[in-house]
Amino acid sequence: MICFEIKKIFSKTISRISLIVLLFSLVISCYFAITNITYIDNRGVSHTGIAAARNLRKEKQRWEGVLDKAALQAVIDEYRKVNEEYPIRQGDYTANLLHDSKVQGFSEIKDMINMGFCEFRDFNYYRIDSVSKDEVGKLYENREKSLEKWLSSEETEDLFNKKEKTFLLERYHQMKTPLYYEDYDGWKSALHYAQTIVMLVMLVSAFLVSGIFPNEFSWKADSIFFSTKYGRDRGTRAKIMAGFIVVSVIYFIVISLYSLVVLGCLGSQGGNVMIQTGFWHWKSFYNITYMQLYLLTVVAGYIGTVFCLFLSMLVSAKTHTAVVAVTIPFAILFLPLFVSNFDFLSGILGVFPDRLLQINEIINTFDLYHIGGKIVGSIPIMLVIYPILSILMVPLMYHVYHKTEIK
Repeated sequence: MICFEIKKIFSKTISRISLIVLLFSLVISCYFAITNITYIDNRGVSHTGIAAARNLRKEKQRWEGVLDKAALQAVIDEYRKVNEEYPIRQGDYTANLLHDSKVQGFSEIKDMINMGFCEFRDFNYYRIDSVSKDEVGKLYENREKSLEKWLSSEETEDLFNKKEKTFLLERYHQMKTPLYYEDYDGWKSALHYAQTIVMLVMLVSAFLVSGIFPNEFSWKADSIFFSTKYGRDRGTRAKIMAGFIVVSVIYFIVISLYSLVVLGCLGSQGGNVMIQTGFWHWKSFYNITYMQLYLLTVVAGYIGTVFCLFLSMLVSAKTHTAVVAVTIPFAILFLPLFVSNFDFLSGILGVFPDRLLQINEIINTFDLYHIGGKIVGSIPIMLVIYPILSILMVPLMYHVYHKTEIK
């Protein structure tokens, strides 16, 4: 019966079109992810693609290792040497590209230094020029101090209470230093487009599963289905299992193909590098590596996808129409954009299911919640709540469809 329900899903023209759209989107996303890496040669000419990623990796390998005081000072010395030979000239695009070509091997470390010696909410691209030898060894210490200074300002009085501020400072202090560095462009590029892939899978899957329960009503076969011996029990269970299997198989096939292509082309080295070595994640209080962040993105995306599509199936089981059900994932994705200005909803929006599909972005947010006297971030909460809600929807779907009255 499950196989029959799966065949019914893919027998529709809209289902086949949806899969073609998803496949095309996968190819485009892989292309953008692979060409996201830019390498500038000695002539100041930019290159993208697999060869560019390989050449850039060679540049970065010179700076691979522990970023202690000596390594940071070496970066500063090299940068100042480049500045003397290839100074930045306002409006001179060619000269500036030559400058960038000489610093691209350690540009991420340079950004770390700039971030580490600026105020918490500021960024000064030229701060590295004025970092002294006495300062450079205090990069990680200054990261904690800048957070502490910001948390002590008037700006955060209404944002965090004393316990929350202590929690953030403790998480900063728990990060093991000095950080280790090597090229992680493959993971960075894969993460950049992973949430796009997850969202596309969810939206396309919505067209596939939204009609599972309403099919009998649209085909005027509901009286036959519900009057058969196993229609209400086994038939209903088969529909639920078919939806779950289709969503799960499509999700992991697409994610696996995307991961193999992107990481295979750009390289999977650097997975053990802490996310704080990157410009975008320097301030994150989640002390995890790039590989862990990618796995978290995949797992959270799967949980969010299953929840949204189970909700869509539940609505279709109740309304007997696919039109309303297929709008549920779209509403979940776009509703926060329209209500984000309402401050009283900030707590709810911090754990709204759409955020499971955007882990690479919310890993930087300071969304904190009190549970059982403890303070936790939004991500652990969502990873617990939504699997439970998804499981609870299974018997609810069964009950709603099982009790359907034939009119």
